[in-house]
Amino acid sequence: MIKKYNHNQVRKRKPSIYYKTEMVKVKDEILWRAVEMPSKLVLKESFFEEDVKEVVKFQNKHKTFGVFGFPPFFDCRGEKEKLLDKGKSNYNPRTSTQRTGR
Repeated sequence: MIKKYNHNQVRKRKPSIYYKTEMVKVKDEILWRAVEMPSKLVLKESFFEEDVKEVVKFQNKHKTFGVFGFPPFFDCRGEKEKLLDKGKSNYNPRTSTQRTGR
């Protein structure tokens, strides 16, 4: 039995979810944040980097919500900051119409 592969199809790529630490300055205070990427959802804020690193390390290892990521109500930013961000991320997936030349 011979399997035929269609080499002209573009494989759809789902955005991979990962977590990182980010240092921000809020009202003359330095805070560390655990941020889910590419959705930029803030899971935890702390003055100490070690507290945030624990959360990031655990989430990168176990991915508790899998490919779906955390629900938006886990975001611990204020409403004003959420509105300024507008939920945009730098991730720009290629659509099936965009092809790369080989």
